[in-house]
Amino acid sequence: MIDLLTLTGSTAATAALLNTSQPTVSRRSRAVASDLGLHPQRGAPLGRFSDTPWLPMLRRGVNHHRLAQGVLRVGGAKQWQPTFLDAAWAQWVPLGLRQQRHWRGLLDLELLDAVAIGDPTELSDQALSPYVVVELPQLLDAAAVLVCRRDPMVLEISRRLHP
Repeated sequence: MIDLLTLTGSTAATAALLNTSQPTVSRRSRAVASDLGLHPQRGAPLGRFSDTPWLPMLRRGVNHHRLAQGVLRVGGAKQWQPTFLDAAWAQWVPLGLRQQRHWRGLLDLELLDAVAIGDPTELSDQALSPYVVVELPQLLDAAAVLVCRRDPMVLEISRRLHP
């Protein structure tokens, strides 16, 4: 839930993903933050609780379990939702506008495994160099790509997606 709040940027969007109510997400997130000693960083573009040293380790463990099941956490603009919603290999997360602008940070913090980019020609090779670009013409239109983290498990799953 903490990661989904960071990814979506709102308690309402997180509630929709978790199939619960916005007040429930708000109440539970405050309780979890209090129980775990998480302190939100005001003004941080991403990673509300990125100053907590153990949270990335917990996230890696959770991610490893999901990836071992063959599922990538994929984010992007809401326009891509119909493409990924029924894909068994994708846990789709619609990103808020702020999160779309900071997609590199979402990959670097391991909040996402991949992000759908509508027009990669706008990005420089240098901006893409730390990541792996996967073209999925059977799913995405000709211009769009998935930009994936360089993680062995992520790369293994993305290799299986090519026709």
